[in-house]
Amino acid sequence: MESNKKKIIFLVLTIVMCLGVSLGAIYFIYHKKDTRDNEITSGLISIDFKEGSNNINLVNAVPVIDDVGLTNSPYEFSITNTSSVPINAKIGLVIDSTTTIPLGAVRYGIYINDELVEKNNVSNIIDNTLYTYLNMSSNASVNCKLVFWVDYYYTKSGEVFNAKVKATGESVDYIE
Repeated sequence: MESNKKKIIFLVLTIVMCLGVSLGAIYFIYHKKDTRDNEITSGLISIDFKEGSNNINLVNAVPVIDDVGLTNSPYEFSITNTSSVPINAKIGLVIDSTTTIPLGAVRYGIYINDELVEKNNVSNIIDNTLYTYLNMSSNASVNCKLVFWVDYYYTKSGEVFNAKVKATGESVDYIE
């Protein structure tokens, strides 16, 4: 009898405790709301892309190691965010149909504001995007240099690589 009485008391206390926690949670959910102001800024995305004078063109290039390839004359360009909202600036590559060299034999290095940020094979790029500059604020500008060379391990000659650089902007969810 004594054991059943303790079990019933324990069960009642457990039910009361669960109800108390539930009612307390309901009170805080409905009566203690967030009082911060939320602001959403929207705008059209626009960028300014200025190219340098050099073309991306490798014709009968001699295969070299990466350290020598990075000293080739660069293709220079700049990207400016002219929109009123921050963006991600994507630097892409459009490979011309006249290209005859395998893309795995072409290496590239990309400099952002004179700092080497990536060095890789052209065949490893995903969705034709070489690099994405994240959270580019409004009216910000970046100077870019792109260097191409033929990988040291490639043995054929007389091959051609032609490409164009493409810059696009994509919206960013910016939370302060």
